[in-house]
Amino acid sequence: MPDIVPATNDIALGPGWGPIETHRGEIFRWVENDAVIYVATLKRVDHQIQMTLEPGPGVGLKPFELQIFDGTPLLTKIDVRGRQPISFVIPPGDPAVHALRLHVDAGGKAAPNDPRVLNFRVFQIAVNRLSADVVPPGYRIGTGWYPLETFNGESFRWINNDAVVEASQSANPALRLEIEPGPGLEMKPFMLQVLHQTGAPITTLEVRNRQQIEIKLPADAKLPLKMKLHVEGGGRASPGDARVMNFRVFEYDAARDFADQA
Repeated sequence: MPDIVPATNDIALGPGWGPIETHRGEIFRWVENDAVIYVATLKRVDHQIQMTLEPGPGVGLKPFELQIFDGTPLLTKIDVRGRQPISFVIPPGDPAVHALRLHVDAGGKAAPNDPRVLNFRVFQIAVNRLSADVVPPGYRIGTGWYPLETFNGESFRWINNDAVVEASQSANPALRLEIEPGPGLEMKPFMLQVLHQTGAPITTLEVRNRQQIEIKLPADAKLPLKMKLHVEGGGRASPGDARVMNFRVFEYDAARDFADQA
């Protein structure tokens, strides 16, 4: 019989789950509290956990706060307002098996016609290994980026302006990018301004050609932190492309990451 987790080697259910049930063609498991999901992370990339869940009679069928612990440390908190999909990320690290515990402080109310405490139910769980993309592990791209594309065997993302990068709790204190001026700037050198999410300047770097740059996070930065990559000027049209392509960032390659400084 199918279960709420796929039959793979990187995810499995631990203790705390009710038996598989079906209703109107859907399968689910009820949880009283502290149900455990085991997730194996073998590569140093973000692992995104996706679930669909719903409040139950134990919380009065009302919104509740789901706390997700990775062993003992609290990984994240998510507000569950109804039946909905949720997702969260296990940051990159050494190969490990994570015991993710799903906890609610509220709940515990009796269920009509059922002796169990049914705080919430889960319909499906999946894990996705996310590529580092054009930023290293511990960082994520936000708004302002064009889609990832490949040309001559290289992958990159073009930027018009004000592309957002988010540093997670596991981010290295120095963000390293490989960057190059684009046709929006007539392929000429430019000054890249890195702005805090509040708009305050973090640093300004000169980009003369295709090169690696290092953006050091503020010493007092509170993570997670969003930064904006901003350039003054630019905006020139590109032959054969309706987009404004001021500069581009190449796919992150750990083997090439500042190898000349090793």
